[in-house]
Formats: sequence, C-alpha cells, structure tokens
Amino acid sequence: MNTQDYYVDCDELGYCVANNDGVVASFSLIEDAYNALREFQSKDFPENWAKIPPAIRQAKQRYYGQIT
Repeated sequence: MNTQDYYVDCDELGYCVANNDGVVASFSLIEDAYNALREFQSKDFPENWAKIPPAIRQAKQRYYGQIT
C-alpha cells in the first residue's frame, strides 16, 4: 500500500488539502480541512495493480495463458 504526504494550504476559496500532485479537497472551514488531512494521512492507498477488479485480473491471466 502507498501512503502520500498531504498538507493544508490556503487558496482563493478557503482551505485545501493538497499533495505533490495538486489539490485533493477544498473546504471553507479550517477544522474540516484538518479533519480531512488527518483522514488522508491515515489512509492506505492501493498500488495500481490492486485497483484492477479480481474478475478482470483473472480474465487477463486466462487470456495471456498464466492460468488454465
């Protein structure tokens, strides 16, 4: 699982939670922004291969001959 670094920043609409890729969420209240920041920091994100549904993964394995 991946974890990413997030931070709270102030933008023209209010407060936003951002990471290196850009703004993830925007809030009008700073309390909401910090609550979201804590939630994002404690969350584990799956790797790209884990995002593929199991049925599609199995179909690809059968198609490419990895299982019979």
